[in-house]
Amino acid sequence: MTSNLAKIRVRAFTGKKLAIPIYLWRTMIKREMQEIRLGIVGLGTVGQGVLELLERQGAFYASALGVRFRVVAASSRSESSLGRVAYKGCFKTTDPLAVAQHPDVDVFVELAGGEDAPKAWVEAALDSGKHVVTANKALLAKHGATLFPLAAKHGRALLFEAAVGGGIPIVRTLQESLIANDIGGLACIINGTCNYILTQMAVKKESFATALAEAQRLGYAEADPGFDIDGVDALHKVALLASIAHGRYVDYRLLSVEGIRNVSALDIRMAEELGYEVKLLGVVEQAASGKILAAVYPALLERSHQLASVQGVLNAVYLKTSAAGPLLLTGAGAGKLPTASSVLSDLVAVARHAADGAMPPPSMAYFSATNAADLTPIDDLETEFYLRLTTVDKPGVLSRVTGILGDEGISIRALSQKPEHDPENVPVIILTHAARNARVTAALKKIDALDVIREPTRVIRFYK
Repeated sequence: MTSNLAKIRVRAFTGKKLAIPIYLWRTMIKREMQEIRLGIVGLGTVGQGVLELLERQGAFYASALGVRFRVVAASSRSESSLGRVAYKGCFKTTDPLAVAQHPDVDVFVELAGGEDAPKAWVEAALDSGKHVVTANKALLAKHGATLFPLAAKHGRALLFEAAVGGGIPIVRTLQESLIANDIGGLACIINGTCNYILTQMAVKKESFATALAEAQRLGYAEADPGFDIDGVDALHKVALLASIAHGRYVDYRLLSVEGIRNVSALDIRMAEELGYEVKLLGVVEQAASGKILAAVYPALLERSHQLASVQGVLNAVYLKTSAAGPLLLTGAGAGKLPTASSVLSDLVAVARHAADGAMPPPSMAYFSATNAADLTPIDDLETEFYLRLTTVDKPGVLSRVTGILGDEGISIRALSQKPEHDPENVPVIILTHAARNARVTAALKKIDALDVIREPTRVIRFYK
């Protein structure tokens, strides 16, 4: 019998030692075999991973947990994918709604993706008394305020560990493991495509365009990469994390988002010279007033920061907790088996609690429009800034720029003019002391209007 769980030694009343997790030992003593019937929609990469892990771990679940999972219905747009479902007597269809409403299904597993179409399937599944497990962050970010209260109304579970961070167990960690803590803030590298691109730019000194093309060649980025590199994917996940961490509904449509399109090789090089790494961060902070700031933007991290070492396609979530201290969870944020692993953890949670006649805790019913978070706008963020201006090499240029910054109350802590061959396009790097975001925005509007500025000023915020 194999398991990924850390094994501990347990001394039973017989005096014998058993190498088995203690909660499984208790489960084995109490429970008879139960069958959980699954209806799966979406048999792409993650769906195939779920089928693979069900087959690989099935004997272990049966012997250790007393649970047998059986796929009784499946839907896919691809007939060839449906042909891979080898469960005897499984109902196969191209209509997801038929799976959601199938009378033999206990748990509806939504792995098809998309924002709007899956809403009707999940609603149908909940209305017909089924639990729901999904990996769809876009669906929950957009429609969770409707779906979570509906699940609570019917006394059903709506679980989504795979939707945020892939294989990283961050949802259940926030909901259960850290229940004794206040979450003072979090920062996350939550999009593997962007992290891979920024890593390539730093390690291999590639341009953004070259690193993006390599990510597309390897399958890390789509042909149309906008959803990733413009920060939308990360924004969906950050809204969900902010809601879980603070027990309020955070609407992603009200949050600020900036992607990595404008991060240049020069910015990466300057960050390296200064002792920093550039990462696309999702940031969540709660003020003493209770207001929540949540946003996605490129940020400069000191190399000593735990998040700075997260490279390639890896994801990570950094938590500031009141009792446990700073924590970092890192791992594969996407992929066939990592994401499927989180789906299986939700299925086991449903099975274990169903055997006790209880709902998998906790309810997400608070995720509703009537419990919306009081949000802090990005304009109120106060931090240090990296500014890269492109200007002409003429006397008086810097005095005009610094004068504007001074008028807005922005103090400069470092300034560097990089020597270039083209006197009409000279990079000037300015590092500020802590300043309010609105002040910096106002200053840059005036600076970029100057006749000596050749392109919009690039801005990267610092994160500490």
